[in-house]
Amino acid sequence: MNFSEDFTNKYGKNIEENILLRDFTSIGVGGVADYFYRAQRVEDMVGIVSYLAKEGIPYFVLGGGYNIVVSDLGFPGFVIKNEIKDIVFSQDKAEVIVGSGVEISRLLMDSASRDLGGLEFLFGIPGTIGGAVYGNAGAFGHTIGDFVRSATVLFPGNEEKKTKIVRHTAKWFEFSNRSSKIKSFSQNHPMENKPIILSVRLQLCQSKKEVILRKIQENFKIKRDSQPLDGKSAGCIFKNLGVGKEQSAGFLIDQAGGKRFRVGDAVVSKKHANFILNRNKATAEDIRRLASQIKDLVRAEYRVGLDEEIEYVGKW
Repeated sequence: MNFSEDFTNKYGKNIEENILLRDFTSIGVGGVADYFYRAQRVEDMVGIVSYLAKEGIPYFVLGGGYNIVVSDLGFPGFVIKNEIKDIVFSQDKAEVIVGSGVEISRLLMDSASRDLGGLEFLFGIPGTIGGAVYGNAGAFGHTIGDFVRSATVLFPGNEEKKTKIVRHTAKWFEFSNRSSKIKSFSQNHPMENKPIILSVRLQLCQSKKEVILRKIQENFKIKRDSQPLDGKSAGCIFKNLGVGKEQSAGFLIDQAGGKRFRVGDAVVSKKHANFILNRNKATAEDIRRLASQIKDLVRAEYRVGLDEEIEYVGKW
């Protein structure tokens, strides 16, 4: 690819080439990205995305590497690692403005140290705040969308329109089951550049550090006992059909006999059937084929379709 002199002078020294993406994903699969850049400031993210979008150069913004399966063929373009990690607390309002690249666990611990809680249900869910809002992450009957007050969003431009930054309230995001307006846009318009969450304002609540930490420990124990947290996975593969146990994807897969399924080194977890594990040298294609077989199994057994919670990234 040919880049402008201004672009090269500004970003060139921090751009890496031919980076293996499996090292940046929780399930440990993924081929090579042509270019790799770590955006540590909002202005870095805005600047590089604005240029790439205008030039029509493909890019993908990578958070914590969870809830995605990257193709064995890699990503033909730029992968931008989101490392925007600013956190600003408003103690009297029990609010926080957090950079989208901040890890969920860090936000919870920093909040607890200030006697601010409310998000304890998120502990044990890996990844970043941006990814959590994008996919409306949740557990124990709560979702992060319930706590979003507003978010600052980058809308990439193109040859005809400029990139813009807009602050939207929670209502704009149209949060739903493990999804948001931005995630739906990405799925329905895969060839278009999707909006990027830069920062999020979250409503917390006043509490006591010891109360918050106790709740975190209780929640984490439940997760540890029921999910394969020590395995290499992308998290839950499919969305639940509803809130009841018998509407959970894991229950349906288990009852249909899905725990015995395997493709190469990709296996269905014996602890929780909605997790696919990379036992050693699974490929992205193994994982996608196994997910497809599970969908066929559940459709044949129950006449219902499972929708992926994860996303497939790159060239397939």
